[in-house]
Amino acid sequence: MEQIKLWKIESDAVLKISKKPLDYEHRLEKWLIEDISILSPNLAVIGSQIITPHGKRIDILAINSVGELVIIELKRNITYREIIAQVLDYATWIKDLDYDELSNILNKYGKSEYKDIEDFFTATFDKAADDIEFNSDHKMVIVGSDIDDSTVRIIKYLADEPYSVNINAVNFNYFKDADGHEFLAQAFVMPEENITEESRSKKRKRAKSIITTLFELGKLKIGQKVYLKPAIDQGYPKDKVCATIANDNQACLERLGDDNLYTFSGLRRTLIEELALKEVRKNWGFGVRKDWVDEKMKSLSELLDD
Repeated sequence: MEQIKLWKIESDAVLKISKKPLDYEHRLEKWLIEDISILSPNLAVIGSQIITPHGKRIDILAINSVGELVIIELKRNITYREIIAQVLDYATWIKDLDYDELSNILNKYGKSEYKDIEDFFTATFDKAADDIEFNSDHKMVIVGSDIDDSTVRIIKYLADEPYSVNINAVNFNYFKDADGHEFLAQAFVMPEENITEESRSKKRKRAKSIITTLFELGKLKIGQKVYLKPAIDQGYPKDKVCATIANDNQACLERLGDDNLYTFSGLRRTLIEELALKEVRKNWGFGVRKDWVDEKMKSLSELLDD
């Protein structure tokens, strides 16, 4: 990784600031937890020192503004082989965390006043969480004061095509001037945007939503009624869990006596909460496809396959 040099401009003179060796990872971890923006904007810390079921400890777990999880691990005094293996190991657990598990981590290891991951996300990013699919993908970031060339080489290999693993590293260089002022300089191995923007791998896999496709095929139409099947299965009458398609946008559902328009996923969550449905995962990614049915009790997935 390229060496960063720093100068201070004082009284029209340029003074070089010396880079100092300092074992300050414990300070860096504290700074990141208190203000994650020094790493990258559009991140929020869910928790720190999170113990996995395998007895490992993740330094920091964050979430970005598109709902993806970000594993942040400080390099400390271990080899590049160890740190890369470590973050990949953590990713094998992180990838399967669901909505409730994320809320539990937030409560146990976080410092937020919010107890629900959706409330935390909305308050942090000032962004409605209705259409956010939490943990739809995840990323890994290695942070240190001395990211060596071997680590950089492997990260670039994994992150580039054709593998496109969502991994990056950030080098924080520490400087101190003659007056005792301290400075941090930051340098990413890969572009910083790959932490906060939607993953390239997800973009490649992402197609049109099932709702958009069904409208285009004419299998969903304005005026058509749809029903939440899990509620019917638990004894609720169809008219209580009915919605009418009011337009062909994403927020297209209306229900009797309610002036709001809902997305399929948003109304599904609302009904699950209102009716306190048992054994129904509120934020299950395929809930829209499986749980909404038409008059003939065909699910959206079945309509798509017809």
